[in-house]
Amino acid sequence: MQVQVKLLGVLSINFPSYRNFHYVEFKEGGTIRDLLEYLGVPFNEVHFISVNAKMQTQDYILKDGDKVIFFPQVSGG
Repeated sequence: MQVQVKLLGVLSINFPSYRNFHYVEFKEGGTIRDLLEYLGVPFNEVHFISVNAKMQTQDYILKDGDKVIFFPQVSGG
């Protein structure tokens, strides 16, 4: 199946090709946690996860055509 993935903010520094939506071939029945592991993105660096414009948890089971956006933790001073 295919999902679209986008990383925002500092998450995209190490993965510049994911600054815009990027198609990823992924296994059926995989979760968001599985996807993060597959991409090599540390889960503790992700604060929010949006799938098709709705917030989801790491246990969400992905479906073909899902649009996934990972939001980083934000800090300031």
